[in-house]
Amino acid sequence: MSPTRRGGGLATAAKRAHHRDKYPPLRRTRWRPRTLSDRQIRSSALVWLLPLLKSALRRAFRPATVRDTADLLLRAGVLRASVHRARAQSRRGHSDRTARWLFAHLGLGRTQRAITLGLRRQIRPYVPKEPVDVAIDFHDRPYYGQPQDPRQRQVVKTKEERGTHRAHRFASLSILLPRFRLIASLRFHPRSGGTLAAVRLALHDFQMTGGKLRAIFLDRGFYNYAVLSWLKAHGITAVVPLRLGSRQRKRWERGKRSYSTTHTLKGPRRGDPPLEVTIHVVVRYQMGKKWNRHGCQYLIYAVLGEMGLKEVADRYRGRFGIESSYRILGQALARTSSRSPSLRLLQVGVGMLLQNEWVILRLLYASEGRQGPVGFRIREELLRFEDLLQMLLRAVGYRLGNLTHVTNHRRLPVHLRRRGITIP
Repeated sequence: MSPTRRGGGLATAAKRAHHRDKYPPLRRTRWRPRTLSDRQIRSSALVWLLPLLKSALRRAFRPATVRDTADLLLRAGVLRASVHRARAQSRRGHSDRTARWLFAHLGLGRTQRAITLGLRRQIRPYVPKEPVDVAIDFHDRPYYGQPQDPRQRQVVKTKEERGTHRAHRFASLSILLPRFRLIASLRFHPRSGGTLAAVRLALHDFQMTGGKLRAIFLDRGFYNYAVLSWLKAHGITAVVPLRLGSRQRKRWERGKRSYSTTHTLKGPRRGDPPLEVTIHVVVRYQMGKKWNRHGCQYLIYAVLGEMGLKEVADRYRGRFGIESSYRILGQALARTSSRSPSLRLLQVGVGMLLQNEWVILRLLYASEGRQGPVGFRIREELLRFEDLLQMLLRAVGYRLGNLTHVTNHRRLPVHLRRRGITIP
């Protein structure tokens, strides 16, 4: 018998070997089905929310007060309502007046540090060891009225949106991974401009998570001399779309084939050295699939580092997914009429952390193996963000109770009784 044949070596050594020894049965590994309950969702949310609240407060509160306030924050975010409205739909727990008293002791610097640490601890186990792409963007939340402290910059002037020119601005950094994205940084940005400071702080937060940078993709608002010169001095690969006027478009939008060239940026000061960047002009033909447009589409990027013409547009498309993060944020953002930037930062931070929690839970409970370079896929129908919010609302209801009836201890008004209106 050939020793390369299955069982041949065993049969050669012992001709009377038992059949079960030559061909042992396959051992099937048994696994339990992955089950996620509503109580587990609330517990995983409180793991990062309770330390965040304790670190953001300038004084200590009783644990029960902090826990009830955390549940009210979660309920307000799910309902997209205020804390007052969330407490009105609860039967147990501290009052909304107690929650407002607690929010009055929030410090802006302490809240910022607490959110930064919370994001860092939450995503650190899920950041891959290999270099990854990241994207940085600004997010403006419209604000009505005057700032809380006129001596400090708290709002920025923006284009008119929802009837106001003022907004609270936040800078966020997202890690772009196959099949999912993670938010690694959220910073309150009270000044117009300051793009270089936003990039430096966001990249610092990303490095503290233990991640390695492959390339950074920025919005056209970051196309300026300060940002590009700092990235080039640090050897960071970056892609930024150009801000083009009508004259510049005529210069770059030519031909029907993609091409690369160079462009020199001048600094705002006389002593600034000229900065040379690579320009990738990617030409694609629009076949009427979007907005019924036909003809050549020109995608013009400023590129720092080595990146091919074909991959620059494909990899930059992954950045568009972070726009959906702001849309998802609107589904879990509590409302408030307070002028406190600390409270508004806390609410946006809770919404971002909930998004990360949803992404992590989908990886753990809604993923399945697949062949290919990614190795898995996410079953979207198993755990959508709306389903997560409904399960979280149900779990918070176990703790705070739900509104089941309304009681009014006063009689029906005489004016209504004279009209014959009575309670059936």
